[in-house]
Amino acid sequence: MWKSVRRGVKYMKVWPNHAVVGNMTEAKVIPATRLGARMLPIAAVVNFFVQFQYLGTDYLPQIIGASLFILLLPLQGYYWLGQRAYCKLPPPLKHWYFELKQKLNESGEDIRLPSHRPGPCYIDLARVLKAALTVLPPEER
Repeated sequence: MWKSVRRGVKYMKVWPNHAVVGNMTEAKVIPATRLGARMLPIAAVVNFFVQFQYLGTDYLPQIIGASLFILLLPLQGYYWLGQRAYCKLPPPLKHWYFELKQKLNESGEDIRLPSHRPGPCYIDLARVLKAALTVLPPEER
């Protein structure tokens, strides 16, 4: 599980933030996960103190459980991203990956698929997209 969470953090850093990929699921999950990682620790602490003040020590296990639940919500986003990063691409995205890879290789970039994978994954698409957005002119993307 922790390996997948680390992969998700890595994938989140690689994924480009651009309008070209605005319709993909990652464009929604990554900002939500970033926001959750930034805001939910504060919400968990506030939740703990407010509930403790109103409910007292009789409900301490429930208060701790609710606060931990809030605190660990961003892990779900990291885990999902880590699982998604190494899923094989569906045929339309696979075609787009190879098209972008070919254009990048023609422009002088050295883009290769890792030898241990039989086909491209979402993390490979993210790397190619990031390179294409920085190297290729807008009409060739």
